[in-house]
Amino acid sequence: MGFFDFAYDLPDWGLFLFSISSVGLLCLVALILMQSLRVLFPDRRGANIVNTMLSGILLPVGMVITFVAADVWQLDARGQAAVEQEAAAVSDAMRVVRHLEPTERDALRAKIHGYIATTIDQEWPLMGVGESSLDVEDHLEGLVVAAVRLEAHAQSVSQMLAAQELRRYVGKIEEARDLRLRVSLSRVGASKWLAVFILLFVSACVLIELHIVHRRPMWIAMGLFSIGFGVTIFLISAYDRPFTGRTIIEPKSLLLLMVRPADQ
Repeated sequence: MGFFDFAYDLPDWGLFLFSISSVGLLCLVALILMQSLRVLFPDRRGANIVNTMLSGILLPVGMVITFVAADVWQLDARGQAAVEQEAAAVSDAMRVVRHLEPTERDALRAKIHGYIATTIDQEWPLMGVGESSLDVEDHLEGLVVAAVRLEAHAQSVSQMLAAQELRRYVGKIEEARDLRLRVSLSRVGASKWLAVFILLFVSACVLIELHIVHRRPMWIAMGLFSIGFGVTIFLISAYDRPFTGRTIIEPKSLLLLMVRPADQ
């Protein structure tokens, strides 16, 4: 379970408020800690060190968040590319099938449409919980078997070439689907989230210690800190796990193939 698993189904505004509130709560905990430390250790001779620490601690915070965000963007791009590659391979397979004999063409076309339909209706929702569809696997296996049989019983060079091309495109479909499923299982790990929040907590402690004797600047700084880093947490959590939650990669390319005329 990830830190934000329960928030994936929230609407964007809900996840946005939750992200800002999480950083705000972190600031309140830091405020309580620093106030307690002032009671226990009232000596303020180290305050000048705190002033120089703020810029120093924000550098690793920014670097860690940048690395985490870069991983998320790369996963989203890989997921988008996998869907486009899968749709392109399916489209190519459909073009090959169009030139076969009517009986073989209709049977293979039905298998391809069955693969698309089960991928959209069954596998897409299942990817949100880290699973895949056995029905999609069966349709894909059926396409491979049909292509092999077509090649084995080819009565002309054109049929053999068509069967070989069909096998090649079915292989590309399988590769793209495997990539899509691997991306659907990827997420920002708990250790990365922990590192981000620990660094944010330390930064909040330094920020509060710097302004603790001036209440108005302290609350303004805490608010700006919560909003600024809360928005960053929102973007990371919204685009983490590209096939989960409200902000997901949708099967638009595959949907277009379902409504495309059979002769195209």
